[in-house]
Amino acid sequence: MRQRKEPTEAQREAAKLRREKFRGIVKAIAGMPEAERIALSQKVVAANVEGHVLSLHNQCLLAVQCPHVTVVGGFRQWKKEGRSVRKGEHGHMIWVPMVYGGSRAGNDDTPQPSEVDGEDKTAGVRFLMGTVFDISQTEETGSRSGESGEVAA
Repeated sequence: MRQRKEPTEAQREAAKLRREKFRGIVKAIAGMPEAERIALSQKVVAANVEGHVLSLHNQCLLAVQCPHVTVVGGFRQWKKEGRSVRKGEHGHMIWVPMVYGGSRAGNDDTPQPSEVDGEDKTAGVRFLMGTVFDISQTEETGSRSGESGEVAA
C-alpha cells in the first residue's frame, strides 16, 4: 500500500476552508423548519451510482451546492462505472456513513468514537464528510472495471 504524501500548507488551508463551508451549509439546513427541508430536498431527487436514493439531508446538501444534480458518485465509483471526472471539476460534499465496531480490518488506525468521547461503544455508525461528483461532471472512458471490455449503453 502506498504511503500518502503529506499535504502542503496550501492544501491544508484549502481543506480547512472546505470544512468550514460544509459546516455552514449543514448549520443552515439544520436551522430550517422540517417542511422547508422537505421542500428543498424535493427540488433534487438524487441517487448514487448504484441507484440508491440519497437521504433527505444529503439531498438538501446537494440542492444547496448544485441544484441540477441527478446521479452522484465518488471518484473511484465513477472509475468503476467506466467514467472519469473531468479535470478541474469540484466535488460536492455530503455525509457518508461509516460502520465501525467488531474487528478492525487490517491496519485501520482511524480513531473510533469510544476512543474519542470515552464511551464504550462496540459498534455503530459515524458520518464523515465525503466528496461526490454529478454525472454531468464526468465523461465516458470506454470500459467498466470488472467487465470484459463491454460498455453499458
